[in-house]
Amino acid sequence: MRCRLVAILLVAALLAGCESNSAPETSSVPTIVANASSVGPLLLWHGWSGNDRQALGRLVEQYNRQRSDGRIVLQSVPLASFAAELRAAVAAGSGPHLILIPNTWIGGLAEAGVLLPLDDLIPAQETDTLLPVTLAGAQARDAGGALRLYGAPVRFDTIALYYNAANLTVPPEDTATMLAVGRGLSDPEAQPPIWGLALNLSHDNMIGYLYAFDGRIFDDEGRVALGTTGRAGAEQWLAWLTGLQNDPRILARSESSILVDRELKDGRAIMTFDWAHQIGMYRGLWGEQVGVAPLPRLSETGKAPRPYVRADVLAINSLAGISEREAAARFIRFMISTEAQSILLQSDMQPASRALALTGDSPQEIAARVFRAQAEQGLPMSNASARAFVEQEIRRMQRQALLGLTTPADAVTEADRRLRERLEP
Repeated sequence: MRCRLVAILLVAALLAGCESNSAPETSSVPTIVANASSVGPLLLWHGWSGNDRQALGRLVEQYNRQRSDGRIVLQSVPLASFAAELRAAVAAGSGPHLILIPNTWIGGLAEAGVLLPLDDLIPAQETDTLLPVTLAGAQARDAGGALRLYGAPVRFDTIALYYNAANLTVPPEDTATMLAVGRGLSDPEAQPPIWGLALNLSHDNMIGYLYAFDGRIFDDEGRVALGTTGRAGAEQWLAWLTGLQNDPRILARSESSILVDRELKDGRAIMTFDWAHQIGMYRGLWGEQVGVAPLPRLSETGKAPRPYVRADVLAINSLAGISEREAAARFIRFMISTEAQSILLQSDMQPASRALALTGDSPQEIAARVFRAQAEQGLPMSNASARAFVEQEIRRMQRQALLGLTTPADAVTEADRRLRERLEP
């Protein structure tokens, strides 16, 4: 890659001014990746914000104190424009050395030649310490069809059951118990109403139960199976969701998630499903009484749900030179170390490392044990380039059934047809 003196001087100036409590951040202007014999500053693009951004800054500052070369400079890029800016920068022969991105971007960026495979840069004994489901979400096939690792998972996110322990001392282990308890704790006639169970019936929140009903979208070879081997389970899942929505003693909505969120935040709901990254909100709502548990087992089949697990991964620009690749890999190895992973945990992020011991009784470790157990039985959120289309079709299938516009059987048939037309021409 070509070196541009202006870009190098800009990064050097930023590092020279690094005297604050967090790592410096540049503007969102792309920077040329240098290829020099000695390793200069490495630019890392990220889209983290708030407390997460502050934690990342502390980690980078800690790493930089230990190094005389290959120091990290952070650059915040809005997620809405991140992928497009990255593709454009790499196409122009520039861009950051490192990127911190959702695993769902891996497939498209790998296909575009933006990302460098990490298999030969990060020792297997180190990546093997990460949760397998997070690694699976960071893999994609190269041009030759080989499965390669294009990102190192740093943290993960998944769905679990949140409950107010002041009202519910023991979380339900199965859905029949959850529904019975939820109905018993509800008082929809009160002013304002009280809900024992409030559920946002969104695709992301409820997809785990599709698999608990033995439904499938694809088979093991990646072919569409929704309307064949996955049909019976998918139809039962849709009927089950419809029953939840129509239950007068449960607040379950697919088209009005704002209502569910409002009732939760106003303290009028006792149980719900939500993502791990929302734990801070529930601590603010319920204080020390916040409870976290795995999603209840599906009573109809006796099987545990398999919610999606998404991860944030560190990846390397494919244009990076050899010395830059090695320096970037050193930072990645630091970020997946137990030292860095423990700092992420203290900031209420779920560490991707399964080597990190969670034996303490701090609120963070108690919750992290639940989220890790949930992730271990979850499915990696797809990073395929067709992911958005597939999710759109499953959402459409779900919406049509829940609104009563069609039967579950017809909704599955139509979704299966559209998937095949697009994915199996």
